[in-house]
Amino acid sequence: MSGDVLPRRAGRPAADTADLPTDEEITGRGLAAFAELGYEGTSVRELSRRLGVSHNFVNDRYGSKEKFWKMLIDTVGWTVVEPLRDVLSMQYDDELERFKDGVRTFLRAASANADLTRIITEESGSGGPRLEYVYERHVEPIVQMIKPAYDRLVAEGRVRDVPFGVMMFAVLAMTGVSSRQGLLALLGAEADENSFGDSLSQIVLEGMVLQRLP
Repeated sequence: MSGDVLPRRAGRPAADTADLPTDEEITGRGLAAFAELGYEGTSVRELSRRLGVSHNFVNDRYGSKEKFWKMLIDTVGWTVVEPLRDVLSMQYDDELERFKDGVRTFLRAASANADLTRIITEESGSGGPRLEYVYERHVEPIVQMIKPAYDRLVAEGRVRDVPFGVMMFAVLAMTGVSSRQGLLALLGAEADENSFGDSLSQIVLEGMVLQRLP
């Protein structure tokens, strides 16, 4: 049987086989690993096990664990930033309504990406190069988009005169809530992503806007 093809042995697929997980599966499993174990606690070996790939897959395809982490952050991070960008680029008769819709949109998107928000929340507690990477790539663009509108609303007396950084921290801190799924379940806060994001935004906006919310 020298001409026969031997069956592939059971185990993880090699990096060049057709049995690799899809890009979406790689992103989802990778984010889940870092969210659960933290960056330092997530080894390349553990990533390989969870992805279902050979031990050299991450380094061969992405260069290193750090570069793989950055790829995950960028791939999912833009799904949070872009919906906000779309809202802020729309025409509104009332600047305050644009601001409120922006907060709601951002917190909805963050609620839909619990693993990402958990990773960023953990990085926020320690600081360092990874947090700086997240800030420069995904938080600073939000700051640049929303600060001019916020400053105008403060000047018009339509929102509380709270320093912009404090306001942004209050909004960003709400994203960490959606990553605490275990506690949320015990508290009975099981709602769909949109309604949960809306509830979080209502809490923030009630404390900021100097008029009754609809």
